[in-house]
Amino acid sequence: MNELQAGLFRSRLFRGVPEGLVSATVAGSETRELAPHEVLLRAGADNDVLYLVLAGQVSVHVPGSDRPHVQLGAGECVGELSLIDSRHVSADVVADEPTLVLGIDRGQLWSLIDSSADVARNLLGILAGRVRYDDEALEASSSEKRHFEALATVDGLTGLRNRRWLDDAFGRQLARAVRTDQPLSLLMIDIDHFKHVNDTHGHARGDQALIRVAQTLAQGLRPQDLLARYGGEEFAVLLPGLDPQAAAAIAERLRRAVQAQCGGEGDQTSAITVSVGVGSRCGDEPLARLLERADDALYRAKQAGRNCTRA
Repeated sequence: MNELQAGLFRSRLFRGVPEGLVSATVAGSETRELAPHEVLLRAGADNDVLYLVLAGQVSVHVPGSDRPHVQLGAGECVGELSLIDSRHVSADVVADEPTLVLGIDRGQLWSLIDSSADVARNLLGILAGRVRYDDEALEASSSEKRHFEALATVDGLTGLRNRRWLDDAFGRQLARAVRTDQPLSLLMIDIDHFKHVNDTHGHARGDQALIRVAQTLAQGLRPQDLLARYGGEEFAVLLPGLDPQAAAAIAERLRRAVQAQCGGEGDQTSAITVSVGVGSRCGDEPLARLLERADDALYRAKQAGRNCTRA
C-alpha cells in the first residue's frame, strides 16, 4: 500500500471500504498540491468535485465573516454539498499551509456509492456531522449576537437600559396603547444639583449617586413598568395603563423613596433628591412629543424649587 492509499484509508469517507475499491479510486483521480493561502473552492462558483484532504489543512470561510467557519485537516473532505445538490459553492475553501488533496468527480462519487454501502454510510455521517456543527455554530453566533445586543442597550454604570433601548421599547409600548386606546404615562426624573455633587464630592460619589437612584427607582416600580437611563443624571419611566392621576401618585412615591433612601447618612450637603415631570398619552402623538411634554413638566418642577413633582 503506497502513501496515497494509506492517506485514503485514514479518511472518513473510506472507513471500512475494500482496498480494491480504494485503489481503483486512486487510479481514476488526480491529486493537487496547494500552496498556503491558495483557494481550492470559491463561493458562488460551480463545482463537481469532492476533495479529500490527504495532508495539510484547509479553512472554510463563509462570505461576510472575518474568521474561518471551520478548519479541516487530513482525512476530511470538502465540496461534497455543492457536488451532491448541483448548486453553487457556498463558502471559500483556502489552504492554511502546504496541502495535498485528491479530487473525486461527480461520476466517480456516485459510482463509489453504488459500489459500496460503506461509502454511502460514511458520506451520510460526514453530512450529518456538518449539519450538526453548523447548527451549533449558528446557536453560538446567535448567543453572541444577543450578548452584544444586550451590551449595546445596557448602561454600563447603573445596569439599566439605555437611551437606544428606550427609543425602541417605549415606542412599541406607546403604539400598543394607541392601538388599544389604553392610558399610558411617562416620567422624566432628574437628580437635583448633580453637578454640585460631582464638583464637591468627586465623580466617584456622583457615580454612586446614579447607581443608588437607579436601584431605588427600579425597586419602586411594577413588573410591567419600563425604566431607562435617559442620559447624564436623567431617568425615564414608562407606566402602561396609568392615567395622569395614577402616574402622578407613582411619581411622588418614587420621589419620596429617593429622598428617604439616598440621603447623605447625616451629611445634608450630600443628600440626593430628584425632580419629576409627568406626561400622559394624548391621542396618537409620537414618543418624541410625549417625552417633550414630560420634560416640560420636569422643567417646571425644577423651577418650583426642585425635589418635587409636576404634571
